[in-house]
Amino acid sequence: MKGQEAWGNFVRHDALPQRNNQLRALYEHFCIHKETIKKEFVQLFDEFCIDIEKQQVSGMMGKCVNIQISLMRTSIMMGRPVYMLEANDLVSISEVRISPFCYDASWIFDYMDAWITDLEESRRVYFDQIKRLSFESWLREQVYPFHMFMIHTVRYAMDEIIELASYQKISKEALFDIRVGEYRDQEVSESVFRNNELQRSSITCKGWLEGLLQQDYIFEHIAQVNLSQGKYEGINLLYTRFESVDLSGSGLKNSVLLGNKFIDCKCDQVDFHGSVVFDTDFRNCSLENVIFDHCVGPRDVMNEKKGTFFGLHGVRFMHANLKKASFKFARIAGDFSYAELEGTDFTGAELAGSRMLKRDILKVSLTEDQRHSITWLEG
Repeated sequence: MKGQEAWGNFVRHDALPQRNNQLRALYEHFCIHKETIKKEFVQLFDEFCIDIEKQQVSGMMGKCVNIQISLMRTSIMMGRPVYMLEANDLVSISEVRISPFCYDASWIFDYMDAWITDLEESRRVYFDQIKRLSFESWLREQVYPFHMFMIHTVRYAMDEIIELASYQKISKEALFDIRVGEYRDQEVSESVFRNNELQRSSITCKGWLEGLLQQDYIFEHIAQVNLSQGKYEGINLLYTRFESVDLSGSGLKNSVLLGNKFIDCKCDQVDFHGSVVFDTDFRNCSLENVIFDHCVGPRDVMNEKKGTFFGLHGVRFMHANLKKASFKFARIAGDFSYAELEGTDFTGAELAGSRMLKRDILKVSLTEDQRHSITWLEG
């Protein structure tokens, strides 16, 4: 077996399957312990915010333009993987500084270490055909799927973080961002929360969105605008945050709404037919007569090639008004607790992983299979 052929076999039959096994174990760990993980991170972030406010009061820092949560690559090599929390104002954003606030990410990278240990055993089978330098270079490219769990952690914690008194006391620029990535590498940095006080007018924002630009709306914060009766079919809205927005009567067929947040939004009679809604958040929204037919948003889905997961939390409909909404033939894991479900149509829907209140069991027409696939909660 020649070197290139050996390398291909090693990656396909050894490295990637073993990596994915460790990632599945890490995913299960995160799902079981995510509340504890969130609590510990929020506690650290609270202490961090208190320190930022002290710096601002003393005049050492101006208005905060971003907070960067950065993986320190050298810490992985030293056996203690950490993420450094760093706040920047417009002056310090280009400066190199070291913060004492670090998050211990061993619970994530222990799984990567276990994978590498197993791989070393597999590599020996190929004798000297898998060169160490090539192997180590390739491993450095494999950090990302493990690093994604830090992004999941911070994104999951944001609801509590923005309610912290310490966070609210921080003076922030009109455009403020919290990002998770690698230290001083913006190319692999991902926004987990953005607040934009420089909002477009309703007319301008509607025209911008109807332009259906491929990358422009990702991570954006869109607030307090009237976007009703819009033609947004096929729009790409990954992790976009809509806040107090009127989308009623709009068309969003076949759109990508991965991780989107709709906060206190009016979405009556919106057509989401055939859209991707993994982990989309509709809590407290008005969704009367909405069409979710053929939408896709189950839980626990893995892209094995990239080692990434979708559907960590399910689609959140808690306290939403879903009267006469339609979920015909949708495949969706939704939390419908405390939602208004009068006249909601679940004909042909796959609801595995969904949650409803026992008191609502007679409000919705479900097949026996659908009822058994739902977790019924007291409330």
